[in-house]
Amino acid sequence: MTTEYDDLTTLGTFLARRDDDALTPLRPVDLLVLCGSAVLRSLTVAAEALHGGVVARILVTGGVGHSTPYLRHAVGTHPAYADTETVGRTEAAVLAEILVRHLDVPPGLIRTEEESTNCGQNAELSLRLLADTASTPRSLVLVQDPTMQRRTHAAFDRWRGADGPEIRSHAPFVPVVGEYGVGESADDPAWTLDRFRGLALGEISRLTDDAHGYGPRGAGFIAHVDLPAEVVAAHARLRTAYPDAARDLTPRDEPTAGPARL
Repeated sequence: MTTEYDDLTTLGTFLARRDDDALTPLRPVDLLVLCGSAVLRSLTVAAEALHGGVVARILVTGGVGHSTPYLRHAVGTHPAYADTETVGRTEAAVLAEILVRHLDVPPGLIRTEEESTNCGQNAELSLRLLADTASTPRSLVLVQDPTMQRRTHAAFDRWRGADGPEIRSHAPFVPVVGEYGVGESADDPAWTLDRFRGLALGEISRLTDDAHGYGPRGAGFIAHVDLPAEVVAAHARLRTAYPDAARDLTPRDEPTAGPARL
């Protein structure tokens, strides 16, 4: 019998996109794009990739948006990063400082994009910034909050253009669902079950390519995403069991962009 934990695991594993060749020394990447979020594990993933020679540079993207208060709280309560000033600063500025001061990333290898307010603009503004540089990257890997990794990848696909860089994804971890919450491990939850359920259900609704979603048949914010049958079934069961979860999609984005360029 399928349980709620099974269904949440199915959704969380799907959303936390991890391409097999995303971060491997066998296929180095020109650039790692670190998207602003409250998931601080992303910082160590980015720093380890650079120190290990897997990526050459890091672009940190994120202005001030809906998730910024969560990031400020996460930094302020972190045992090592709490000395980082967050008030009045963008997500990218905060994360870039932590990379330099706490994770030994040379400042010359970091660039920031500080105007975006959601993951759609993370993609649009980052790719525009990179297109204006003398050395446009041929490949990049995205690191994002696991619940938003797949949508962020689809947003970059929507904006990359025919001659854009190869894009890979590497969520900082695949969520583990436990009795008391969801996180990198069952013993260290990053979200309560209620919070994670709402986030996951909302994300699948956004990824569904219909009139109500963010794909080409809907708002046009992202490229088309194929939803496996088991994901659709898990989403439907949870929606039936929790009809009020993630009813309002607006707090989690999205850009005021023009027509999709797919």
